[in-house]
Amino acid sequence: MSGNILKIAVCDDVPEDRKTMTALLSEYLDKNNICATIDEYESGEAFLSSDTSSYLLVFLDIFMDGINGMETAKSLISRNDRVQVVFGSTSSDFAAEAFDISALHYLVKPLEREKLFAVLHKFFENYYLVQTVSVKVGRIEEDIYLNDILWAEARGKKTVLHLKQGEIEISNSISALARLLPESDFCKPIRYALVSMREMIAVPSDTVKLSDGTEIPISRAERKNMKNTFADYKWKKMRGRLGGR
Repeated sequence: MSGNILKIAVCDDVPEDRKTMTALLSEYLDKNNICATIDEYESGEAFLSSDTSSYLLVFLDIFMDGINGMETAKSLISRNDRVQVVFGSTSSDFAAEAFDISALHYLVKPLEREKLFAVLHKFFENYYLVQTVSVKVGRIEEDIYLNDILWAEARGKKTVLHLKQGEIEISNSISALARLLPESDFCKPIRYALVSMREMIAVPSDTVKLSDGTEIPISRAERKNMKNTFADYKWKKMRGRLGGR
């Protein structure tokens, strides 16, 4: 989403392990069309001296020279209570302590691709639920949860947002709104409509069916593309639940 790029940190004193983690993270992000930056740190001290408040997802090695991963995590969480921490270690000895500080997960090295992807899928499912888009309602800026949007409909130079709780008219044009929404979760079956792919349940022929029963027509030029887009999206979601296979 424009202006709201997710930042991820990888902190590990073993260069090869940082390289492996970064490569797998990049693979997952690319395959799921997720825009994020990945920063690498070689020690807890180097990481804690950075702007840790900007990170929402952090991967920490437990056994590092200097400040270990567990102490690094405790200091991090005291500064940034939104962050999600995933530990990595050659031993499961610290798993109970990781649970005590509500870590997202604890991965035992050597790193397994499927297990990492399952953790990432869990994180991004939860991350989506709290993401908002800032739109103009009259002269006021309002934050709308992405998870509440069913679809958006152009009406002249304005747009009507069809939400799970009702609908509101916003001052943003449909094209301006499209630039604010994540491309990986919204599509345009016809020129006047943007649809949340999370709410699509079927693409039978020339319409898109949504979870609330709404049917939106698909332009002739987009029919084949929409079927492929819908199939690809559902496959990615299923693959994520299966651990990224």
